[in-house]
Amino acid sequence: MAIGEIIKYFRERNGLTQGQLGEGICTPTHVSKIENGKTAYSFEIISMFSERLQIDIEKEMASFQEIEKQLNDWHNAIIMKRMKLVEEYKKDLESIPYISSSKYAYFFRLLQARYCLLHEDGEKAYTIVQQIQKEYQSLSVFERNLLLHIKGIYYLFYHEGSENQQKAIQVLKEINIEDYGNPEYYYDLAVAYHFIDSKVMSYLYCEKALRHFKKTNNFLQAFNAESLMLLQIGSNRYNDFKETEERYNNLIRDSEILGASNKKGMLLNNLGYEYSRRKEYSKAQKCFSQALKISDRFTSTYLLRFYNYVDTSIKGELLRKSVLLKKAREGLSLAKQLENRFYQLLFKIHIYYLQDQMEQYYVYLEEKAFPYFKSSKHVICLKRYGKELYTYYNETGQPLKALQISNVFMNNIE
Repeated sequence: MAIGEIIKYFRERNGLTQGQLGEGICTPTHVSKIENGKTAYSFEIISMFSERLQIDIEKEMASFQEIEKQLNDWHNAIIMKRMKLVEEYKKDLESIPYISSSKYAYFFRLLQARYCLLHEDGEKAYTIVQQIQKEYQSLSVFERNLLLHIKGIYYLFYHEGSENQQKAIQVLKEINIEDYGNPEYYYDLAVAYHFIDSKVMSYLYCEKALRHFKKTNNFLQAFNAESLMLLQIGSNRYNDFKETEERYNNLIRDSEILGASNKKGMLLNNLGYEYSRRKEYSKAQKCFSQALKISDRFTSTYLLRFYNYVDTSIKGELLRKSVLLKKAREGLSLAKQLENRFYQLLFKIHIYYLQDQMEQYYVYLEEKAFPYFKSSKHVICLKRYGKELYTYYNETGQPLKALQISNVFMNNIE
């Protein structure tokens, strides 16, 4: 079969018909059967084909037989986030001329989609997914599960709101681990459950992911899994936060030893979130500030951490109002550049607040921000600003609006 695919590729590249390739050698029908792996062939025929096509068939066969191993190696490098190897395997695979017309074509395209997600190019990844989805019936069971995993990651990280996080959960739970053999997706399930505030399910899948990452020596992803577990533990007021804090600091030191600055940034951000929840705003601000220093500025990651820094500084009154206002405007500008509607709303809320424009503040909450939080099911923002609006309506003699906001709030939190 492999030799037929090679012959077909080079025949088409040379602009020859099956009749032209087989002229003086064999019939067009026999050429077709060889190309489709439906007949035996002699070494003499293949040698004459190779001479006519001007290729070294033994060299091409050796290269073809390495494709599956190279694809698996590329997949593993992506999973492990070994970026140098990821780029090397990508370059090697893309240099194989017939890979996109071989039996490995779908696997190759799916890994290209995962590569795009790794580089935060969700739009290009989704274009590939849509193309492959049309060929679903032609995929192997492994490829179908890989497709589900990629779709789950896409819904999880490239669409805002818990509606898409629910989609991610639905898609990821369709994966058959026996056919897929890649428990890495448990981590993505844990993240999805975390986003919808399902702490028990998030912790459960984090544990499964952590066992897998430790077993495969995937230390960087183990950091992610353990950090996410700490977020679930930290939300429980009955747990000893000192122990949680110590675990965070140990992980931060480990990430420094390994030179994993992106993991260090994530851990600092999460620890800052825990401090902020406990109203230890000065400690939280310090964590967010350190996380920002090791973040690429024009990214969604930087935008998240910058918002956390500004929000904590406002809550703790840690900077002058004029400085905070300048930073909130800076955050709004960055959110616009990144076309991030969610953070545009949040920074605009802070700007109204810092300018003491409380009438506009509540109008903006009511007409712009809260409807968005409701439609996209941002649970944390629904809780925070739903309570603010409810209190405001009660204090200003608007009991009907207070009742309406209460109903919206309760229906979306449940």
